Amino acid sequence: MQLVGGSGGQVLEEVVVEDLDTGERGTLRADAVFVLIGSTPASGCLGEAVAKDRAGFVLTGPDLGGATPAWPLDRPPMFLETSVPGVFAAGDVRAGSVKRVASGVGAGAIAVALVHQYLAWAAAGQG
Repeated sequence: MQLVGGSGGQVLEEVVVEDLDTGERGTLRADAVFVLIGSTPASGCLGEAVAKDRAGFVLTGPDLGGATPAWPLDRPPMFLETSVPGVFAAGDVRAGSVKRVASGVGAGAIAVALVHQYLAWAAAGQG
């Protein structure tokens, strides 16, 4: 289904949806519309080095268990760390994220702190 129109008086009252397979259109009562743009991860540039799920979302931290490529270090990966030590993923591209701006911003802030922690470990030879 795809939203193709909407109408109402001073507020939204109904939407027009189209079946993408048949082209058939129908009208539905609606008080609100939430638009989610983009649910396809742009992870192709990472190649095969970074483990991803079947849909292409990047696996991080505890989600790496059994992933290919496997986690290469003795220490467990940090929460947002990918299958490549020192490479972190945050926001919508990460498997299991809630796909909302606020959570993406928060995950980005956490990733910055984890990068600092990783760099400190690497400097101490523990990377």
